[in-house]
Amino acid sequence: MTLAQLAECSGIRRHEVRAFLEMLEGRDLIATREALVPDSLFGSLRPLGGWLRRALAATQPPPER
Repeated sequence: MTLAQLAECSGIRRHEVRAFLEMLEGRDLIATREALVPDSLFGSLRPLGGWLRRALAATQPPPER
């Protein structure tokens, strides 16, 4: 998670999250890695696409028999 994500989901101020992370890093208790980057802009929109498909399917009449 990024610093911003940790602050947002915890409800703690960014500078407090940063201080906590620095304390963990100082004790060699934290591992860092590069964040995964979506292959494209559209990869990050995938959840929106699923929502749109469900919303459109709910508005269409049932198929005739």
